[in-house]
Amino acid sequence: MPGLNFRSYVDVWSLADEWGPEKVIQVYDPHTKMQGVLVIDNTAMGPGKGGIRFQPTVTPQEIFLLARTMTWKCALAGLPFGGAKGGIKGDPLEVDRVAWIRAFAKAIKPYVPLQYIGATDMGTTEMDMAVFAHEIGDMRACTGKPTELGGIPHELGTTGYGVAIATDLSIKILNKLNLLNIDAKDAKIAIQGFGNVGSFTAKFLDEMGYKVVAISDASACVYDPNGLDVPKIMDELRLLRTKMKAPMLKDLKIPNKEPREKIFEKEVDIFIPAATSYTINEQTVHNLISSKVKMVVEAANIPTTKEAESILQQNGIWVMPDFLVNAGGLIGSYVEYIGGTEVQAFELIKYKITTNVKRVLIESAHSNRSPRSVAEEVAKRRVKKAMLLRDGAIDVAREAYAREELEEYAWRMEGL
Repeated sequence: MPGLNFRSYVDVWSLADEWGPEKVIQVYDPHTKMQGVLVIDNTAMGPGKGGIRFQPTVTPQEIFLLARTMTWKCALAGLPFGGAKGGIKGDPLEVDRVAWIRAFAKAIKPYVPLQYIGATDMGTTEMDMAVFAHEIGDMRACTGKPTELGGIPHELGTTGYGVAIATDLSIKILNKLNLLNIDAKDAKIAIQGFGNVGSFTAKFLDEMGYKVVAISDASACVYDPNGLDVPKIMDELRLLRTKMKAPMLKDLKIPNKEPREKIFEKEVDIFIPAATSYTINEQTVHNLISSKVKMVVEAANIPTTKEAESILQQNGIWVMPDFLVNAGGLIGSYVEYIGGTEVQAFELIKYKITTNVKRVLIESAHSNRSPRSVAEEVAKRRVKKAMLLRDGAIDVAREAYAREELEEYAWRMEGL
């Protein structure tokens, strides 16, 4: 197949385990030169749910890891979905994005929507979901569609809203448990990545009274120790979108712009990675420690390497895992899937994120385990029960349900 770089197509089966993946579909369209991949990780709880990432750096391995994250995210959120992810390798600003989305949809159509339901992700928008659904010929093919198609667009900020709720609640719970000492009124927050997720996380935290002192995107870092005017920045970016294709922070007429990597050096209490994968790594993690960060809230998917997270934990820094705190978009997608409203979506996001953050942090504090290990354990138990039921092991599944109910009763009695 001319033009393909086979070296990027790693053997994802080397990462396979008892959970999946069930299917790895790599596709290519000779006409557009579109390269794509769909990973359906686990469908025991329902059709695989996951966004379509459209980036030049997409690899099958990354899409598999993101699909696995979706398996845990759907299970932890208690939604009737499995885990999956789609990926298109290319720059959506440089290619004919409509033609590429159509080509990708046509290639994976046999699996949609019974085994895979798409959504927006990095590089894709509600308009791309409209194109995807029309090409599939079924409005159930994806969520995050325009409202005219019965959608609840992620552009409403559902993911960022959930991250803000999780950040606020985590601070309050850990303060109450005497495991953190952050005054919400004086807390300083940095947000790395200012796309849909990062900008709405900033917006909702600002409305809650938090001080966002630093933001960054691929072009620049903007910093003000006294707090940034988040609404003004978002308004300026909206205005610029009417004049240019993809405005960035460097295009704003505001002072204190620095290189983007400076975001890791700002002295803040809360650091929120909301960009691409693995931005907190063995190089950047030491800057966060030097900056006296007390908590990392993962708004992006897999933004922290395992090694970096271990270093953070060794230095007493709390890490709130991605599949726990950034599930707002997924929960909103579920409400769209069942025909609900925007108001119902935001209400359910608040309820589910609040419930899960409480449970994970209480168990984490009592067991002296990381929030990630606790959250993964809860998610794995739920997926395992679904797999047992699928395989007909009814009695074993019934025992698993009983254990889950006892554990849930125990943490609810904490009174937080």
